[in-house]
Amino acid sequence: MNSFNPFGDPSGKVELTAAAAPTTCPTCKSSSIITKAKKPDASTYWRCMSCGEIWNQSRHQTGRSEVGRR
Repeated sequence: MNSFNPFGDPSGKVELTAAAAPTTCPTCKSSSIITKAKKPDASTYWRCMSCGEIWNQSRHQTGRSEVGRR
């Protein structure tokens, strides 16, 4: 169990699974990351409070850069 509490959960605790909860930002490697999700999973979006990067753990692992942008 992790005591991650960015948005004032009254219990003060949110359970995270190892696969769903990143420990650092993939861009700057900061550990200051948050999410608004009450029950984070692989589709949860995360925000780095240091560099501002927003990412989704499952998309990041599959290589977002492979998707064509125009």
